[in-house]
Amino acid sequence: MEFTDLARLAGGYLEARAIQVAVSLGVFDALERRSLDAPAVASSVNADPRATEIFLNALTSLGLLEKKAELFSLSTIASTYLVKSSPKYYGGMMLFDASLWDAWGALAQAVRTGKPVRPPDMYQSDTEATERFIYAMHSLVAARGDAEILAQTIDFSEVTELLDVGSGPGTYPIHLCRKYPKLRATIFDLPGTLKITEKFVRESGVGDRIRLVRGDYRRDPIPGKYQMALLSNIIHAESAEENEGLMRKIHACLDRSGKIVIKDHILDDSLTHPPVGVAFSLLMLLTTEAGRCYSFNEVKGWLEKAGFKELREIALAYPLTSSVVTGVKE
Repeated sequence: MEFTDLARLAGGYLEARAIQVAVSLGVFDALERRSLDAPAVASSVNADPRATEIFLNALTSLGLLEKKAELFSLSTIASTYLVKSSPKYYGGMMLFDASLWDAWGALAQAVRTGKPVRPPDMYQSDTEATERFIYAMHSLVAARGDAEILAQTIDFSEVTELLDVGSGPGTYPIHLCRKYPKLRATIFDLPGTLKITEKFVRESGVGDRIRLVRGDYRRDPIPGKYQMALLSNIIHAESAEENEGLMRKIHACLDRSGKIVIKDHILDDSLTHPPVGVAFSLLMLLTTEAGRCYSFNEVKGWLEKAGFKELREIALAYPLTSSVVTGVKE
């Protein structure tokens, strides 16, 4: 690492905050249909003209806008990911990240105490927070193409009964049901989350093949029998003990030779690589009781104790930064 790398890391919040504020103000939506000068953008987003010009110049320097004479327009990356009407809209995730600004400011407190700095409630105690979180999860998966990459990595063609634990917006089972006409999916998630999930499923066109079951996987039994269980971005929010118990619960509800698919940030044995997963562990320190990202050997140990065999880790294709761990029920 050189000095410029260090300086970029130390001041990285500047760029992040500029993008988050631009999304929250609606700057990119204001420029969706035509180029505008700074006063026109300021009028559209109800902001000060002088401040808006400074702000737009900054967004241009980041590559999010283009400027010709006095007119600003969207860059390709902005029109693809930062306009609400785009099918790859990533703004939901950015607004969720922005909501964690104060939590990141309390990182020193979390390191000193070992305790989360916001209620570790999986964003369930406040309806607005729940909706922001679930839309963020959909925004991330839709923009990055997670469901498409997962379907290319795992063979779902012979699966007729899929369980998705902690599915959030249901983006994975919706995509899979569209791709595989024989597939039926059960989403098991918290009541507050499923109020949002219902909207996504209702508008999906495959809602007749997706069942929503309310429950807490930490405490409640999971009803039904399945050929495959999917846990996407679940284990990082839980302690090792909770995850070990969850693996046993999943094993019990799978058919013989049923498969478990765990998608998450999977670390090496040193717990220092890949960097994205290591950094994500800091977010879990801020927001959960005992969550972090785990190594393949840690996950393998839980699965073996639960009775799974044929354990594998498969790195997912770019631009994903995570892996899947798979196992088969004995």
